[in-house]
Amino acid sequence: MVQPASANKNIWVAASDGDITRVKHLIEVEGLSPNIKDSNSYTPMHAAASYHHFELLEYLLSVGGDINIPDAEGETPLFTVEGVEAARWLVDHGADVAAENDDGQTAADYLEDDHPEIAAYLRSMPSGGVPPAADGAAAVDARAERIADMEADELMLEAQAIMEEAQRTGEDPEGRLRGIVEQAVNRGIAAAGGAEGGAEAEEARKRTRMDGMDD
Repeated sequence: MVQPASANKNIWVAASDGDITRVKHLIEVEGLSPNIKDSNSYTPMHAAASYHHFELLEYLLSVGGDINIPDAEGETPLFTVEGVEAARWLVDHGADVAAENDDGQTAADYLEDDHPEIAAYLRSMPSGGVPPAADGAAAVDARAERIADMEADELMLEAQAIMEEAQRTGEDPEGRLRGIVEQAVNRGIAAAGGAEGGAEAEEARKRTRMDGMDD
């Protein structure tokens, strides 16, 4: 009897192909881990993310797959994506945009040259490359995060428009993509500064009230 072609696939090939039936068999019947690594430390999570197999990724997560599992070079599945949609899916499901590989690169750094639109999107996320606020500035952090969330969709759409125009005109989009990221960062810093100034003013008002009570 001739065996189906999928019956000979290992879990990494099946994950790359989006063959969820074969992956389920290997995990549920043969007992393989969704985080098993091959000789190159590649996991089914990396393979599914690389080829944007969202249904398979959902399944792997449901059976214990680690969305932030690193390979031998410290690179998580987020480092393998080739489209903004895939990056967004991973981030929405818990991918750490601040995770660094062994060279000290985040996924945004790693993808900058080949996929600047993905890098721009990742840097628009909280902790995606914007310098952190000073310790104790919880209110500033909260406001900056809210602003980043509100602007993420707008930034992604703008980046996609730039990429589409570049494909039509043959223009190098890198400069314009960097520009919109810098604008987003500057807006976030300005907003954070406003929040910090407001917090300082409130503290001054509190001290004034306390002084009045002491008198």
